[in-house]
Amino acid sequence: MSGKGLRLSRISDHGTGRTFIVPMDHSVTTGPLGAADHADATVRTLADAGADAVILHRGRVRHVDPAVFARTGLIVHLSAGTNRSMDLNAKILVTSVEDALRIGADAVSIHVNVGSPTEREQLADFGAVSRECELLGMPLLAMMYARGPLRADLPSDSGELAHLAAIATDLGADIVKLDYCGDPDEMRRVVESCPIPICVAGGPSTSDGDDHAIALGAEILTSGVAGLSFGRNVFEARDPFAVASALARLVHSPAPAIELESA
Repeated sequence: MSGKGLRLSRISDHGTGRTFIVPMDHSVTTGPLGAADHADATVRTLADAGADAVILHRGRVRHVDPAVFARTGLIVHLSAGTNRSMDLNAKILVTSVEDALRIGADAVSIHVNVGSPTEREQLADFGAVSRECELLGMPLLAMMYARGPLRADLPSDSGELAHLAAIATDLGADIVKLDYCGDPDEMRRVVESCPIPICVAGGPSTSDGDDHAIALGAEILTSGVAGLSFGRNVFEARDPFAVASALARLVHSPAPAIELESA
């Protein structure tokens, strides 16, 4: 097994090959997610609940007990942008694959907003990160979204999501994270068009409650995706452990799906 394949195995379930990831990179964009010890306490909870990996910025990793990463994988996020920026869709690289490797990451992630005024720069960054990942044997998760002033602020349909997945594939990602188009059959069309594993985002937390997040995850998984990447619907839940545990059970239950494998 290659180094990349070995690291991929650390962020997926050994029985099904699927993955349940909880992104916690939001604090750069929106501000603190909780008290000073929020990251440490939340990552412990997620590890106990069966999450396969969490996504953190490199500095936040220093505030989490390293021992917990024996029970859950670490994905270091390389991109950043804030909701105070004049360009809300701009993303820049704030660390490197080498830095992530040095602090013990099992994978790295980048965020690309296709349709942003800075799309060209973001795609160039994607290409550079992809090359570095190949050199160092580091898995790459690409968070791909359609955002920008020339498109309506509407949910992506299956055609748009398939295009985003194609970009991620062509530029060398090992896993792609996409929005949910709202229909399992249409989402399956995206899965069938994409040779790399797809993880689906949970989107913003809602007032519909914890049961809604679990039901959404169950619905998404019927499309045959390789996993879920639910953040706010987990760590902002009334009972994060219960929601994370339920989603982990759904993701890891035996069922046909696209497995994570080294590209």
